[in-house]
Amino acid sequence: KAPLNNNAVALIIGVEDYENTFTAMFADRDAVFFHDYAHKAFGVPQYSIKLLTNASARRNDTLKILAKWLPQVIKEHKTDFYLFFSGHGLASSDGKDLFILPYDGDPEILEYSALMRNQIFNSIADLNPRSVTVFLDTCYSGATRSNEMLLAAKPIFLEVEEQDIPSNFTVFSASAKNEIASVLKDAGHGLF
Repeated sequence: KAPLNNNAVALIIGVEDYENTFTAMFADRDAVFFHDYAHKAFGVPQYSIKLLTNASARRNDTLKILAKWLPQVIKEHKTDFYLFFSGHGLASSDGKDLFILPYDGDPEILEYSALMRNQIFNSIADLNPRSVTVFLDTCYSGATRSNEMLLAAKPIFLEVEEQDIPSNFTVFSASAKNEIASVLKDAGHGLF
């Protein structure tokens, strides 16, 4: 158990039961587990953790947290920020843009209903936290944790381009650019 860090903040998002596409098995449960982990292992105070799961993780809910809550809780050059996302990710058809799919996101209109990963990173970087640690329990292949295809015409192994991340960011990803994120069914959580 880590000592309490009053300069730590966490945003944790887990979407299992999507409104417009297949489920992401155990993603909401993974987020709840990570909530406890952020508090116990990183010392993030309970009052500095936002947990969004399923219907509370709509696109506008997430954008509101990024635009309104984060500027209130991140202190420039002092805050250690943790971001966790478990759910579906998708790449644009050319592989240049990476998206995370909120609860109400629709893979068929990705650019209009999802959240672009670089925009999220830039929103956080603009607030100048001391450090940012990102955990992405998602892949961008177009396949689900239970091997359904989010888009029938999307190839499984789309070649995703490497993207720059801000210098004070550390990103842990559940899969490489050509892999599928999976689950451990017997354990009831994601493999990540």
